[in-house]
Amino acid sequence: MKFCVTLFAFTLMLFLVPGLRSFGQVIDRAPSGRQNYLPVEGGRIHMKIDSTTSLDSLLARLYKDWDLVETGKGYWIGYTNDMFSIAAKGDSAIEPLLRIAKDSTNKWAMEGAVYSLHLIGINRTIVGRDDDNFVNPKARLALLQLLKIPDLQEKVMQLLIRDPWVSDLPYIVEAIEACTGDCLVLTNGLTKYQIDSLPIHQLIPDYIRNISVKLTHRSKERGFKGKPFFKAETKEVLGAIKNSGSQFIEVEDTIFKFDLTGTTSSTEDSIDVGSFLDFMDFDNDLFVGRSVHYYMEGGKLYICSATTAQRRVVNWWKRLTPEQKKLYDKDQR
Repeated sequence: MKFCVTLFAFTLMLFLVPGLRSFGQVIDRAPSGRQNYLPVEGGRIHMKIDSTTSLDSLLARLYKDWDLVETGKGYWIGYTNDMFSIAAKGDSAIEPLLRIAKDSTNKWAMEGAVYSLHLIGINRTIVGRDDDNFVNPKARLALLQLLKIPDLQEKVMQLLIRDPWVSDLPYIVEAIEACTGDCLVLTNGLTKYQIDSLPIHQLIPDYIRNISVKLTHRSKERGFKGKPFFKAETKEVLGAIKNSGSQFIEVEDTIFKFDLTGTTSSTEDSIDVGSFLDFMDFDNDLFVGRSVHYYMEGGKLYICSATTAQRRVVNWWKRLTPEQKKLYDKDQR
């Protein structure tokens, strides 16, 4: 079956902002994961470290209206020269950056502190596209402490899942418990950790994955080799699953109250449950459209809201013994 899911709402501007500027000399070679190099489309930029300006003066620049560097690719973060220079100060910059992120009301300073902490964490070395090699546990602990700040949750979670550590789990659960909003980005990010014992997003058996539901809206567009094209909004697919009459699936009523953006398109007039959930769960970005969650219990699939998923995670964590919680001790990938 050939189909795709496109998610529109809650578009993240994590890596690109208006009015981007670039610095340094572009070398026309592919990124090689070397320290102090920023990969950009078609090459890389050598970010010159300012070793003469004091840390306090460098931190003060974060309060200004700075722009990320244009990288040409959404998966490469455009850290500025100042961020690289701050990160070059190493562990001595972590506590001052943490104070800025926690105590400042200046948007630029808060976000600049987060990016600088992340650069310290990866030792100013960018090794991949959506993946990082996080090597500094102190910088990671600082970022984890920022998960409780609503304005920073999404940005911090986005950075953490580029190299998820299972030892993040206690901090994420603690942030979920403290959260007074929908905590959506925390729950969506948590599913990227692939923790086998997590009580959500478990392996779905084939006898449920292969259950198929009809797509009723024929598009005027044509698919591969002129085949008819069928489209359905996420809520329509969930409604079809709910009304399928299957004894192995239950769809939570409250899930339809959420803003479930997204369109399923297929050259077939049907879609199987497993493929639909795979595509709702595939993206590394923390889109609001991914507020569809699920869990297996008693041989039955329950498709649920983020609120239900959060409650299951918190209750599961509270039931773990101290010995079981040690499995998620500090600094573990």
